[in-house]
Amino acid sequence: MDSSPEPDQTLQLVHRAQAGDREALDALFARYEDRVRAIVRMRLGRRLRQRVESGDILQNTFMAALEGLDRFEVRNEASFIAWLSRIAEYQIRDAADFHRAAKRDLDREQMLPPGPEELGRLSEQGEHAPAAEALADDAEQRSLVEDCVAGLPEPQRELIILRDYVGAAWKQIAEETGCPSADAARMRHATAMVALAKSLRTAQRP
Repeated sequence: MDSSPEPDQTLQLVHRAQAGDREALDALFARYEDRVRAIVRMRLGRRLRQRVESGDILQNTFMAALEGLDRFEVRNEASFIAWLSRIAEYQIRDAADFHRAAKRDLDREQMLPPGPEELGRLSEQGEHAPAAEALADDAEQRSLVEDCVAGLPEPQRELIILRDYVGAAWKQIAEETGCPSADAARMRHATAMVALAKSLRTAQRP
């Protein structure tokens, strides 16, 4: 698998982009497009991915990042990926809320008796090497890993995303997932990785 981008170069690109360098901005987004797309696919989960295009979430994420880049306080590469990840999460929540509202509207419409016209017409987005990504040697395998992560229970899915795709530190992961300590986050992540390995074995059976 390709090595992660150089953190120092990422920070330089962020500073240049904040100063208005469009080429640096394009290079920055291109550098992390695949990583953020994977995070979006996994956070959408299998069910929501049937109704929401991950590409749309990715595009909205980068558009929102562009608008807020001048207010982003760059510390390190992991903080930049975490920032993009949080923006993507907000976009996914908005999309999920929209589809839930649309479903409620549809359910209400279906409860109403059809009128004459209806009756006439009636006849369906850091700090260490990404371990989960390391399970994948090619694009097909990466897609399988992402599908298996997406199928895990949300707490386990979030632990893997934060550690292995965002690159967050254990302390930060503990704070964001409600674990009592960094060590507890580490142990729960290990359990999540075992669950992921089992899911992969099941998915790969002929």
